[in-house]
Amino acid sequence: MDNISLRSKPGPIAILMRSLMVGIAYGMASSLVAAVLGPLTRLAPTLDNFLVWLVTGTLVCISLSPFILNSRWSRQNTILGVWGVLSFVRSLGLGIEGSLFKPTLALNAIVGAFFGILVNLLVAWLVVTLLMPADRQMVDGSDQLMSWWGWTWRVLVVGLAYFVFYFVFGATNALLYTLSFYKNNPQYGLNLPAPALIFLAQLIRGPLFGLGSLFVVRMVVLPRRRVAIWLGLLLFIVGGLGPYLEVTFRTMPLGFNLATLTEVFFQNFLTGVVAASLFGMKFTVNRVS
Repeated sequence: MDNISLRSKPGPIAILMRSLMVGIAYGMASSLVAAVLGPLTRLAPTLDNFLVWLVTGTLVCISLSPFILNSRWSRQNTILGVWGVLSFVRSLGLGIEGSLFKPTLALNAIVGAFFGILVNLLVAWLVVTLLMPADRQMVDGSDQLMSWWGWTWRVLVVGLAYFVFYFVFGATNALLYTLSFYKNNPQYGLNLPAPALIFLAQLIRGPLFGLGSLFVVRMVVLPRRRVAIWLGLLLFIVGGLGPYLEVTFRTMPLGFNLATLTEVFFQNFLTGVVAASLFGMKFTVNRVS
């Protein structure tokens, strides 16, 4: 049994202001990494990139806030859980995908993922430090004991769900928009990787979504429907919207961006719904005054 805070939780304005602080810190850390890595990174430490990092860091903090505010774990374990979801869903997942899609730039992707994991640790510590209430009131919540296989097959099912959603919504978007866009706009230099590489990348990335989801879902004892919404939005922002805004959004036309972000939203949000259903605990909580 752990403690969950029922008092001293920051209100919406305070959450927004603290999230902006996290965004500023994330922007400064990302700028420093970009300056150190130089040509190994796709983004330079410029003012416009800093502003984008500020926005994405703020959004990440906001999307994590419901889990941190309701965490039943200790402060240290909550930091590790947040670090886990950021590292598995974003840094490792995108690093592996980048290495497979562009083997000639594999070193760049690996080095970027390593430094991304370090930045994620800073972000996790700062988010929990700023948002997790200091005074916490006791809440009873029964934990779920399960064998390693019980957790493993659930992580794999979440990975399979992501794999299916990726191709269902990806194929839908391709038929409606992206395939014709690729053919009619060669100036953007867009090329689809080989199908085998796409399959392999998503087969690896899917279970990483499952592992990352496991960390944050187990933090809270709340109705699964609410956790599903929170987790779906978190996976969309951390594993989709954030990196897309940082790398791609400014280089592509609005129609392409809207089509791609809609596709990614359904992929990631529905994966979060599946993960919350498989990992969430039964909401049998007795509040102690």
